[in-house]
Amino acid sequence: MKGLLEIYFTFFKISSVTFGGGMAMMPILQREIVQNKQWITDEEVIDYYALSQGLPGILAINVASMIGYRKRGLLGDIAASLGTVSPCILIITILTSFISNFRDIEIIQHAFAGITLGATALIFSAIVGLWKKSVVDKICLAIFVITAAIMFAFDISPVILIILSGVIGILVKKSGLRA
Repeated sequence: MKGLLEIYFTFFKISSVTFGGGMAMMPILQREIVQNKQWITDEEVIDYYALSQGLPGILAINVASMIGYRKRGLLGDIAASLGTVSPCILIITILTSFISNFRDIEIIQHAFAGITLGATALIFSAIVGLWKKSVVDKICLAIFVITAAIMFAFDISPVILIILSGVIGILVKKSGLRA
């Protein structure tokens, strides 16, 4: 039970200070889960994020669920997921009861603008971290550029692009190509 509470409160803490969604959570999650607690590796975080991008649902919950499952099975999955959503539920409940009274106050508008900028910086930090760990050679760079070009040029589901990139990665690995 102690281990499940540790999982719950770890994800509660991470989710409590994360604004901007699952990608904004990545640097905080890496520091807490990878560096401090050493529950998983940096590579596993990247794998969980990549897999979660192709799954239905909320990215942060999908990643937390995988980490919780890895740590303590189904109950760890549930504890991590509940820990991730609990702060959101509390904050939304409190904010919705007061927001209509404060939405026209200029300082509140500025606070939300600042939070948005902070979340953007966290997302950018996550992107840089993913880039450093994922684009390790010219073939990876080519897969990235081609995938990004297809994504921006055509209306194709990200799931298809992730699966296609994964298949290409497997084929490149099996062929022995590296650049």
